[in-house]
Amino acid sequence: MKGLVLQAIVCDCEEEGYVRLRVARDPKKGWSYDPKDASTFVDIHGLEPRDAFRKVRAGEWADARVICFGHLKRVWSKRVERVGRLLESGARLVGEAHVGDGVTIDFGLFEAELTFEDGPTRAKFLRDSGIRAGSFVATDVGVDIEIKRWGTREQILRR
Repeated sequence: MKGLVLQAIVCDCEEEGYVRLRVARDPKKGWSYDPKDASTFVDIHGLEPRDAFRKVRAGEWADARVICFGHLKRVWSKRVERVGRLLESGARLVGEAHVGDGVTIDFGLFEAELTFEDGPTRAKFLRDSGIRAGSFVATDVGVDIEIKRWGTREQILRR
């Protein structure tokens, strides 16, 4: 994802830090957003496990990999819940499962692809969890942000 760095914080332990990025809600339409219209962007707040949090500054743009992890649980729902203005660790996300050659969960803001060692492991997971095509799952997500590069908006969006 590419977005504006809003905050870079060093933790008390000084071994890790947190970064807050503002990204377009729908990157397929481009990385631009309207700062006055909250429906066009999402703030992502997560742990940055590398040393980039020490070097990046608020106001710069960053090209980052956002990693969301958590446990899936089947839930009774009729729709994908829209991510609010902030995505952070502990946020509850509800997504729709798509089962085919692989298993993909559509959370609205992003899609998660599940990988398995082999076909029998995949079949056992789907059977035990009760996840089928069209069923809904929830997760209390953990968020990590790995910043690849940072700089001015023109430098980041050019590539």
